[in-house]
This record gives sequence, C-alpha cells and structure tokens, in this order.
Amino acid sequence: MDAEQGKHQTEEEVLQGMLSHRFNYAKAHRSSTYHHTFRTKTRWELVRLSLLIVGIECTYATETAFVAPILLAIGLPHTLMTMMWAMPPIVGVLFVPVVASVSDRLRSSWGRRRPVLLLLGIAMLLGMMLLPHGRAIGEAIGLRSVAWVATITTLGLTTTDFSAEASNGLCRTYAMEVCTIRDQARVLSTMMLIGGLGGMLGYLFGAIDWIALPIGQYFESNEAAVFTANWIVLLIGLVSTLTSFAEIPLPVQEQDAMLRPVTHSMLQNEVKRMRGDEYAIQTQLSESIGFRQFVRNTVQMPRSMKILCLTQFLSHMGYLPYCLYFTDFVGAEVFGGDVQAPEHSPAFVLYEEGLRFACWGMALFAGCASLYSLVIERLIDRVGARPVYVGGLMAHCVGMVAMGLLRHRAIVMLCCSLTGIMYTTIYSIPFLLISHYHSKNSFHMKDGKCVESTEPRGFGADVSMMSSVLCLAQLIVSLVMGVLIDVAGTTTVITYVAGGCTLLAALSAMAVLYMGL
Repeated sequence: MDAEQGKHQTEEEVLQGMLSHRFNYAKAHRSSTYHHTFRTKTRWELVRLSLLIVGIECTYATETAFVAPILLAIGLPHTLMTMMWAMPPIVGVLFVPVVASVSDRLRSSWGRRRPVLLLLGIAMLLGMMLLPHGRAIGEAIGLRSVAWVATITTLGLTTTDFSAEASNGLCRTYAMEVCTIRDQARVLSTMMLIGGLGGMLGYLFGAIDWIALPIGQYFESNEAAVFTANWIVLLIGLVSTLTSFAEIPLPVQEQDAMLRPVTHSMLQNEVKRMRGDEYAIQTQLSESIGFRQFVRNTVQMPRSMKILCLTQFLSHMGYLPYCLYFTDFVGAEVFGGDVQAPEHSPAFVLYEEGLRFACWGMALFAGCASLYSLVIERLIDRVGARPVYVGGLMAHCVGMVAMGLLRHRAIVMLCCSLTGIMYTTIYSIPFLLISHYHSKNSFHMKDGKCVESTEPRGFGADVSMMSSVLCLAQLIVSLVMGVLIDVAGTTTVITYVAGGCTLLAALSAMAVLYMGL
C-alpha cells in the first residue's frame, strides 16, 4: 500500500492492518499459541477466559454469607467478629500491590499472570478448606478454646480473602492482555455477567438446607456442604481460565516488537507514522517497571488516578457493610432471630430462616448484577460513563436507606436488586477507565486534549490499586462497624453507613476524568 493511500485510512483500518500483520507473523514465525492475541475472541472464548471470576465471586458469596454467622456462633461478640474481618485487608493492603508488581516483571516462559494466578488459586482452595472446619480442626489438634478456634477460622478467612482479591485484579489484567483493545470492554462485561452468575450460585448454595437432603449425611454441618460445593466451582474455574490462552512471555516481547500486544498508544503512533508525522517514535515496552518505580508510581499518582481511587474507596465503604453484615442484619433485625441462642430454640430457628432468606436476597443481587452487565456497555455508549457511574452509586444509596428505615422483607429484596446495579458499576467502569488511560498513555487533559504521560506506569500495578483500596476500605469497616453496632445496639446502623458512604462516592465520581468515555 502506498503512503498516499495510507494517509486516508481510518484508525479502525490501521488497527485491523496491525493485528492482521502480527497475527500472520506470529503464526508463521512462532508457536501458534501466540497468534490468538491478535484476533477477535468468540463469546465462548471470553466465557472460558473468565471462568475463574465465577469461582472468585462464588467464594466471595459464600464468605460474606457465612463467615459472620460462623464467627458469632463460635461465641465472639460483634466487636471482635468484625475485627476478624480486618486481617485480610491488612495483608491485602501490604501485599496485593507487591504481588501485582512482581507479576508485571515476571519472566516465566508461562507468562506473567498465569503462574501467579496458579499460586493464588491453590491458596484460595486451601483457605476454603479451613474456613468451615475451624472447630473440628481445633478439636483434632487439642485446641478447643474459643480463641484458638477463632484463630484457625481467621487464618482460613485471611488466606482465602487475600488470594481472591489479588486474583480478581490479575485475572482481569490477564484477560485484557490476551485480548485486542477492541475486545477489552467485551471481556470485562463478560466477566461481570458470569461473575454475577457465580455470586448467585454461591448464595443459592447458602439458601439450600443441605442437611435435609440425602447428601447432607456426608457433611458435619450445612456450612461444610456449602463450602465444599464452592470449592468444586473454584477448582473448575481456575483450571479453565489458566488453560484458555497462552500469554506471550515478557522476554519474547522484549526481543520481538511484532509479538507485543497492540495498545492504543501503539495504534496512535502507527497512525501518525502513516500520515507522515515526523514526531512519531518507536513504541517501547513499558509494562515492566522496577519495584522502586512501582513505589514511586504509588506515592506520586496522577490526580486522575487519585480521584478514581478515592471514588472506588468510598464505593467499597458503601458496599462492604452490606456485603459483610447483610445476612446478620436480616437474621437479627428483619426476622428477629438470635445466632447465639440455644440450638433449635425459636430465636435460633428464626435466625437460620433469616440467613437463608438473606441468601436468596443476595442471589437476587448477584443476578441483577449479571443482567445489568449486559446493558451497561450500551448505556455508556449512549449517555456516557459519568451518568452511568453516578447513577449506579445512587441506586445503592437509596436502597440502603430504604432498607434501614422500613426493614420489610419485600423492600429488602428490592434493595438487593439496586445493589446489583451498583456492584456492576464499581467492577466495570473503574477498570475501563484505567484501560482507557493506559491505552492513550495519558492521565490528564489540557484544553480538552489528552496530554501524553512521560512517566512509565505498570498496567497490572494500576489495576491492583483497585484491589488495594478495597482492602483499605474493608480494614476500616472491620475495625469500626462492630463498635458502631454495639453502640447503636442494632445492626440497622450498617444500612445508614452504607448509604452515606455511597453518597460521598457519587459526589466523588462527578470529578473523575472520563476522557470522552
């Protein structure tokens, strides 16, 4: 193609040419496992790539539904129970960004993300085995006190929760890196869809009275049966995702520019070159940054990233009280039960009924999150990311306040569906924005135009920031919420805290940099 013809090509035509050229090159010069990076993925391929998210969301669902009742049943008061939730975020804040930074620089022949995801997946599976069996393990090794049983249970919780949080961001990073830039929004929406189904599956596991079924005789408790079902789902998702697509190893990308995934900045550079721009420069591989640079990037974040992290932090401060304490709220306040009442007493039976009802509500929440993920991309295209972001947060805010004021079963169900809208919002738009910033290699605008960044930033490390702010939010909620519940004398306080924090998140979302998204 001559230079004059190249000047009149659209950006989409240039992209297709770059992908086609690299696809043929990879197929001819390297193992055929690399060429898939430069082609559009089918819907089924995106589903297979995303199945680990199903296992992670199923794990979150089982954790949030049963950890609080398990800890309270051991004999812990609300203050100590909520503090047990502080251990995973402490570990997460310290080590999730480190794991992401190590992943960015990993030189394994298996890629940068999959080896780390494998180790984290094994840790999750081990943690899920500890969580429901804390009392049995304690008795088996002669540690029967409440303190030791709580410690064993918390060890399982910390291992599972930290591994799930680190895997959540890395799995999304892995998926976006093995997809073309036009497929990145599709894979994120697919993850939201089937991730919601995974959460629904986890909550439905909790809504079943397993002990009343024939299979129940093989388990020591209802919780053990639920965690076993979750363990199987997580194992299937882990194996499926890790065997879906090969990554192009970092050393291969460094040695051969034709085998680097096409980014938006590479596309813009190629467009400039074809149009004769003398300032077009060769695109460098900038994903691999050193640990010192990673720490510097964390401390000296661009203003756009600071606002996005603040918004995500406040969003999780609004979501986590619902997520962690909703089942206890429904069992105690909506049904009037008591988890610490004698077993088989009316108060205990009411609490168990409330727990199963809450699981149905959270299954509805997860289902609505999945359904909303089908339309959120179209909504963003039609009205823009800002109204969708703010509107999704306000839906949860209204729902939480209504739930706390009315405490009616029908209202509880309705508000769970509104939270599903918010959940899809906070697990899609922030990641799309980070991808948008990196694809344009810009983190601020001047006079309505993107200003190219001169500071190298790791994409995986920036994605992990979203996990880090979640860990920080969970730490604060864990340390504060139990005290608030004990002072107020009711778990209804969680709904008002959730509503207030989400309102602040919506206000912060108004100031986020959207760059035309």
